[in-house]
Amino acid sequence: MFFLNLTAGEFFGLLAALGGIITALYLLDRTKRKKVVSTLRFWTPALRAEEQQHRKRMRDPWSLLLQLLSLVLLLLAIAQTEWGSRERHGRNDIILLDTSSWTAEQSGQGSLLDREKIAVRRYLARLPARDRVMLVRADALATPLTPFTPDRTVVLNALSAAAPAYSALNMRQALAFAREAKDWSGGYNGEVVYVGPELVGQEDANRQAVTNLRVLPIPADRENCGIKRLGVRRGDEDPDSWEAAITLKNYGFSRKTVRLQMQFAQTPFASRTFVLGAQQEIGAEYKFTTRTAGQLTARLEPGDALAADDTVSLELPGSARLRVAVFSNRPDVLRPLLEANHRLFVKYFAPSAYAPRPQADVMILDEISPASKPEIASLWTMPDPEASPLPVTAMVSNAVVKSWHPETALASGLHEKEMRLASSEVFQTFEGDLPVASVDKGPVVVARPGSAGRPRLAEIGFDPFNGDLRFEVTTPLLFANLLQWLAPESFRELDGLADHVGAATIALNPQEAAAHLRVTDQQGFAVPFTVRAQTLQLFTPRPSVVRVVSNNRERVLSLTLPDVAEIEWHPPQTAKSGLPPVTRTAAALDLWKWFAVLGAICLFVEWVLFGRERFRALRRRTIARQAEPNRELVLK
Repeated sequence: MFFLNLTAGEFFGLLAALGGIITALYLLDRTKRKKVVSTLRFWTPALRAEEQQHRKRMRDPWSLLLQLLSLVLLLLAIAQTEWGSRERHGRNDIILLDTSSWTAEQSGQGSLLDREKIAVRRYLARLPARDRVMLVRADALATPLTPFTPDRTVVLNALSAAAPAYSALNMRQALAFAREAKDWSGGYNGEVVYVGPELVGQEDANRQAVTNLRVLPIPADRENCGIKRLGVRRGDEDPDSWEAAITLKNYGFSRKTVRLQMQFAQTPFASRTFVLGAQQEIGAEYKFTTRTAGQLTARLEPGDALAADDTVSLELPGSARLRVAVFSNRPDVLRPLLEANHRLFVKYFAPSAYAPRPQADVMILDEISPASKPEIASLWTMPDPEASPLPVTAMVSNAVVKSWHPETALASGLHEKEMRLASSEVFQTFEGDLPVASVDKGPVVVARPGSAGRPRLAEIGFDPFNGDLRFEVTTPLLFANLLQWLAPESFRELDGLADHVGAATIALNPQEAAAHLRVTDQQGFAVPFTVRAQTLQLFTPRPSVVRVVSNNRERVLSLTLPDVAEIEWHPPQTAKSGLPPVTRTAAALDLWKWFAVLGAICLFVEWVLFGRERFRALRRRTIARQAEPNRELVLK
């Protein structure tokens, strides 16, 4: 006999507390009562005799016994008492169904997951009908598909709907989940059953102790050769050039000959043939040039049993050249500086051809101050003090740049001190303005962020092409920083990476601060991430395209390849293997229903025998108490 709802300690604790209260009420029923008499002369000896008689015996002891018996029966009913053992009541079993990337491997009997489902159905057929089963899909995350339920239809429906994932199996996390679920449910000596190929990722699961573990191994063929990674970046010399690097991996134990087909948009590349030895990993590089956007696709032929890693694609944007419109009377002076940057597409115009919105991303106004304000981002050099967008507070001669402001990215790489300016304007700054370079009297290079209806602008108060300044290293760096700040999207470095689903790590540059990082998926929703030691870490449980954007760099992560596990997991020696024997045990007998009925009968009998008499006595005392004032009035 055992309890389902209460422990033995809780049962006897409640019984002692409630039984003590009921007994105390019966004893308190013997206390003194108020009586009105004419004299106490003959009453005192009689009262003492009555008290001694009451101490010798308790009134209605059978009523007390019936109530205590009813209390015991009702507590047995509340505790859900059953006859037999907990084994007969049923156990809580947990089935860890491996749905990692290996389970998509095809064979003559279907996929590896199909064979796992057959093994699970055979296991369920051998369990007692009263056993409660929780089905859990195990890959990178352990996800329960059902609660603990004795309904086999619910479990079988969830089993049929399970599909292969793209991530590797995290056995440590799966066993930890099973242990916690088992402890929370009370255990009842149920089994934790793992069904799968026993292939895991980098996690070491041997330290995760789980009692009563059973393994139903479903071996994988593992003769797979696939694409492990594809990386793409822009070329350093030409903004229209791309460099691609691809990694191939032979996961099997025999030599493989494969053919790699690469294609961008509708243009195929020459195919390459590779011979990979057992467990061998090799890389290949491609270079191509294009100005249009398109999709880069890599395909491995011939296909094999695990087709998910035979093809991968990356979406590449078009040309990233920054269109610059220059309004100047001296284009020959600016041309060597601007055309040295291969990311700029520059057109030169006379000041008389000025337009507020030319066909460009950024305009440069060289020593001119137009009447109408620019409607795109603009860079001003030596504007007219009367028409300058930023108020000019002073004109200085033979001034020296005392400081570059390193707190802003605009001064990145600018460290030259004692830079002498023949003539310069000093600007007044307001809240939000970003000083870049300053002399004693104030800033001489200022950037103003854009706002509603006002594009970004930057002003240089001196002529950077006058005298020795045109030969200073600071001049091209200053122009590059200002143009990059005015149009950050055009100067942003772009990297593309096709990698496996699951955990991803990205090495960051020292200039990339965590506060300036934006990580989003293809729908634009934020993706959680952490940054440790200049390394960004994130996790995707399913295929996704993630964008990591910083001030000067953008990375497109196509996390669509399967994470193919390579490490064999060895179960502990205490684990059982194979299907269990057929269990046919008698079901436990429910007694709590009968205890509830008997408790109600005892309460009814006690009421019939003693309750009605107590009710009548209480009624008589109430009537007598109400009649006492009238009696005193008659005596007076």
